[in-house]
Amino acid sequence: MDNTRFFDFESLTSSGEIECACGQKHRTDLKVLAAGKGVIQELPEALKKLNVRRPMIVSGPFSFPAVGVKVCAVLEKADIAYSAFVFERSSEKKLQPNEKAVAEIIGHFDPACDALLCVGSGSVNDVCKTAATELHVPQLTAGSAPSMDGYTSASAALELNNTKTTVSVNAPVGVICDVDLMAQAPMRLLWAGLGDMAAKACSLCEWEMASVVLGEHYCPYTADLVKLSYERSLSGAPHIPERNPDSVQAVIEGLLLSGVCMSYMNSSRPASGLEHYFSHCWEMMAIARGKEYDLHGIYVGIGSVITLHIFKKLRQLRPDRARAEKAAAEFDRDAWEARLRRVFLGTADSFIALEDKLRKNDRDKRMKRVDTILENWDRLVGILEKAPDPEEVEAILRSSGMPTRASEIGLGADDAADAFVCSRDTRDKYLTSSLIWDIGYMDEFEALVKELV
Repeated sequence: MDNTRFFDFESLTSSGEIECACGQKHRTDLKVLAAGKGVIQELPEALKKLNVRRPMIVSGPFSFPAVGVKVCAVLEKADIAYSAFVFERSSEKKLQPNEKAVAEIIGHFDPACDALLCVGSGSVNDVCKTAATELHVPQLTAGSAPSMDGYTSASAALELNNTKTTVSVNAPVGVICDVDLMAQAPMRLLWAGLGDMAAKACSLCEWEMASVVLGEHYCPYTADLVKLSYERSLSGAPHIPERNPDSVQAVIEGLLLSGVCMSYMNSSRPASGLEHYFSHCWEMMAIARGKEYDLHGIYVGIGSVITLHIFKKLRQLRPDRARAEKAAAEFDRDAWEARLRRVFLGTADSFIALEDKLRKNDRDKRMKRVDTILENWDRLVGILEKAPDPEEVEAILRSSGMPTRASEIGLGADDAADAFVCSRDTRDKYLTSSLIWDIGYMDEFEALVKELV
């Protein structure tokens, strides 16, 4: 692999609004975007370009010694004043991205500062974007690990009332990812980035299927960019174990472009589908039980392999209305509620309330979707055929050394089945599991998911 940059990031930060053939205007708030060896040294120039006089550094207890100390040294060398807030280590292994964490940043904000400078990845990035939005100040990021594609997006994954949710926030105005520093992140964080990017093999198909079934807006231009980001990131997988800088850069570049695509659509839809909901459900199941959970990207990588197996089986079906009608007639509201309460405990109340509002289980609404599905089945199969085989993606992820099966990280067949069945109930997003439920094949696919553990 050579070190040629695969995409002109400068064009992303200078193009303003894009008049797209899809009928929408796409834009990003990014004005600075850099990924490469030694680019942390470009931070003072980036601050100057962004008219930031005094940033407030926000970092986590692990990312600050790894990257934050270097950031401080670069600022001090350039005679740039700054304030800093570093989350303290707690009994939990990682920062919880919840209301308390956001409030801590806001409470420690130095009014002499005119921007938040996040040093970290994952959770600290999410809470920092949220706090910056609440404080009405710009936010930029110095990444610490190639672990997720949220660096450049206008959304944040938070735990609100013990429920995993995605909220809209202001996108960062600048992101700097120094390959030399990020390549030294814990290997599990490097795996997480690959897992988050493997999702795009699933999410792109699901996005297009939702446009057929529900009429959701779909943008071929953005979809092509997401596909490019997926291919770029996964090309780095085989040499991740030796922390090859070119491979790490490939992963980083794909992650950054994917996040920009989410900003373009003002939605996570291009980059997140059923595979992400395996992760959301496993995380919420752990939260409900007071247990630690694994990295989001690790879960997503495993969920991607499962989802691609589901796609493979789904392509072989020929659904009919009689089966869908029978499933709709047999729907048991009490049993549905009981499963949600067993899986998510008290958090289930919010999902039941969501159903009462949206009425996704309503028989007439269901059958209307079924009619659309049956009328367009060949087209839907054609979309599913765009996805790679699960064996191909699993082999790529395996080449990096990361786990690809739920059993490898302590999850059982029931955990996987519960996440699959309940995935469609946790958000207002039409998933592959939603389609399978609509046409009456939930039991067969639940059995498949159990076999894949």
